[in-house]
Amino acid sequence: MTPQKYPGAQALLEKFHAGKCSPEELEILDRWYNGLGEGTPDLSALEADLLREQFLASFRNALPPAVVTWWRRPGIRWSAAASILLMAGTAWLWKGSPARISGSLAPNGMVTISNHSTGIKQVTLPDSSHIWLNAYATVSWKKDFNQHERSITLTGEGFFDVHASDKHPFIIHTRDMAIRVLGTQFNVEAYAAEKTTRVSLLQGKVQVEARKNKSAATVLKPGYAAAYNSGETLMHISETDAAKVAAWKDGAFTATDIPLKDAVTRLCDRHGYSVKWKNTTDIQKNITVIFKTDSFTRMLDNICYISRKQYKISDREVTIF
Repeated sequence: MTPQKYPGAQALLEKFHAGKCSPEELEILDRWYNGLGEGTPDLSALEADLLREQFLASFRNALPPAVVTWWRRPGIRWSAAASILLMAGTAWLWKGSPARISGSLAPNGMVTISNHSTGIKQVTLPDSSHIWLNAYATVSWKKDFNQHERSITLTGEGFFDVHASDKHPFIIHTRDMAIRVLGTQFNVEAYAAEKTTRVSLLQGKVQVEARKNKSAATVLKPGYAAAYNSGETLMHISETDAAKVAAWKDGAFTATDIPLKDAVTRLCDRHGYSVKWKNTTDIQKNITVIFKTDSFTRMLDNICYISRKQYKISDREVTIF
């Protein structure tokens, strides 16, 4: 959609801003928006959907206040508004504030979706599998996903509900693990700043393999977790309550058998704070906590209490002493 293809776009944009578009014109804009990506041979339906969703996410974050106020009137739709701005070639939209969740199609044919917010975001894959992305997590996959092998890469934490398919293996790649899935629900912790990668199985069956020691591959049963430390050679298998581990996707905060330092960092990241450590005693000692719904300071109070620490907050920085 470009101004060259639609010479009346600027006039429609002005009418839109003035709140004077007729229902018929809005209907035309809806059809134009729904046709974004059509006529591009190398763009799949999934990729076209992704680009439309990316545009809408950017649109929601960059709308001028006056337009937002008018747009909230009954009968005005997101799709029509996005269409008219896209047709008008509004480059300012893409240069504005980043979307809370974004997706992109890289030149090498990889689709990447990142959660740039502190909230939880859900992604639906081309095979109808679902991923819940925790704060600042990223997933990516090739555009030929589901043709042969369903392969994705994860950085951060995600909960997976995978659609079963014997003909198309589902494999998750993290920094330290390869996880082969057979229709199941499980949680993966693969934070770039942490040494340990862990898979906690809720339902089904997964085969977990350490990248540095492929002979250590193991098949997990529900109620068990596999953890691999990047500085070791063996994988550790233990019982776990996977439902509690994954409770974050429903709004809780969870930290299961991880170092105090990582637990506090996750909590602060989740609420938009950085951490400064002045007291480093026992910060590598593992803790387990779960807070269903509570304020940031109450949760931090409890973690510091059980670890015999104190803290202060200045601007968006938490100092532990």
